[in-house]
Amino acid sequence: MSDDRKEDVRDTLKDIIIALIIVAVIFFGLYAYSGVWPPIVVVESGSMQHGNDSQIGAIDTGDIVLVKKVYSSDDVVSYIEGRMKGYETYGDYGDVIVYDYNGESVIHRAIAYLEWSGSKWIVRGVDMHHLPNWLYINYTHGQEQITIYNVSYSPYNMIMIHIDTKLLNPQRVGDAGFITMGDHNRELSPTAYDQNGADGFSPICPVLVNINMIVGVARGELPWFGAIKLYLTGTNVNEIPPSTNLWLAISLVLIVAGSFLVDYAIDHREEIVAMLRRRGTDDSKEEYSDEDNEDEEYYEYK
Repeated sequence: MSDDRKEDVRDTLKDIIIALIIVAVIFFGLYAYSGVWPPIVVVESGSMQHGNDSQIGAIDTGDIVLVKKVYSSDDVVSYIEGRMKGYETYGDYGDVIVYDYNGESVIHRAIAYLEWSGSKWIVRGVDMHHLPNWLYINYTHGQEQITIYNVSYSPYNMIMIHIDTKLLNPQRVGDAGFITMGDHNRELSPTAYDQNGADGFSPICPVLVNINMIVGVARGELPWFGAIKLYLTGTNVNEIPPSTNLWLAISLVLIVAGSFLVDYAIDHREEIVAMLRRRGTDDSKEEYSDEDNEDEEYYEYK
């Protein structure tokens, strides 16, 4: 093997090692922040989309989301609590959580935290004597429900949760936990929350989501790039928004072009430095010449 060939191989290996080190540093940095491994998840469905196309600030199919570990249910803000405080994430009130049920991971918004009092469900963070005008809670036997009005991203403008013990029996669903719901699922029905086994739904998660099921809360997103995994695995490719494909292609082109420009700058750094120095010298000469002309004009005037 020629010396030039050996040098090319060494340079390639060096680049690969540097790239692997950078990736490792990034991942372990994310792990140090999130406390979860892996610290990121790829969104594989459109249940959290706001509309049918990709939007920055919402969770879309093909996005990558950073997940941060939580240590108690108090670390998660429900939609109801967030709306009272004006606290929003991903374009709506409350936290979005990642939880595991029956071996499947779900990323949905926490809507309400329910606690069983021994005779009825209590909604955490709510003063029944001072309910806001957008929240209605009915404890009439046989008609018990939570209704949230003026809800965005819903043609029904509301979320309705049946809280009677026939549908949410504490012996079956647990005595405390979150009602969860995908933002996009509101377009199906105002009762399309994960725990609903009525209204013709098969519940995604037929129990309240408790702290032991929660992987973490969503914090930050990298849009579009998770679509690469979906294409490679053939997972829900038809659910990837058209604009995601467009922006992913543009991003990849810019990354490749940028890497070529960086390589070119490194390989030709001496030429680039010399050119910049010559340009600086020429500018200085031009400025000096202009000053001379001004002096000549001044003396000619005198």
